[in-house]
Amino acid sequence: MNTGFVGIGSMGGMLVRALLRSRALTVENAWAANRSEGKLTALAAEFPGIHAASGRKLAANCGLMFLCLKAGDTVSALAQMDPELHPGQLLVTTASQIPLQALEDRVPCRVAKLIPSITQEIGAGVTLLMYGPRATADDHKLLEDLMGRISHPIVIAESQSRPAIGLTSGGPAFVAYLLKSMAEEAARSNADFPPELALSLVQETATTTLRLMAEANMNPRR
Repeated sequence: MNTGFVGIGSMGGMLVRALLRSRALTVENAWAANRSEGKLTALAAEFPGIHAASGRKLAANCGLMFLCLKAGDTVSALAQMDPELHPGQLLVTTASQIPLQALEDRVPCRVAKLIPSITQEIGAGVTLLMYGPRATADDHKLLEDLMGRISHPIVIAESQSRPAIGLTSGGPAFVAYLLKSMAEEAARSNADFPPELALSLVQETATTTLRLMAEANMNPRR
């Protein structure tokens, strides 16, 4: 299925690159639209054969579309795409602030919401998925199979999104900051303790602790 990405900034660019590198998508089936021509040119140079197009042309050719834009930019993007949108398409927004019902009321497509994490840069971590009322079982399978190539997709209710987003999207930055701060403080407290060693110890300890929690089914409340 032809798959389009409207907006290839930090989030949209990460998604399309991760999916192409994992071979979940081929360049022949990948389309991209962006307000800045420079980013499209750079993406086309990195992945020769990808289709760089306007939002309207992308909508005319894709059955699955990712709207990787801030909520404020969504209105103008949809206005450009409107003439080509139809009920046979699945439109996925990455804007957590847009209610699914509002998006479904706005377009004829079936809709869903995807919240990725920076960890998809390495083809891992959690992606959060939420579906609009018109989304079908085939839509669920399509999106979850696709995102399963670069992440661990978790389906949640939209009412659960705020704490879930805090854990999965904000979590990596918080954990990285905490671990880096631990390493820096250890090195600062002892002149004979190299920062590189401190960071290595913290990273290995964190990695193995998470593995232990998973393998031992550890529950923090116990």
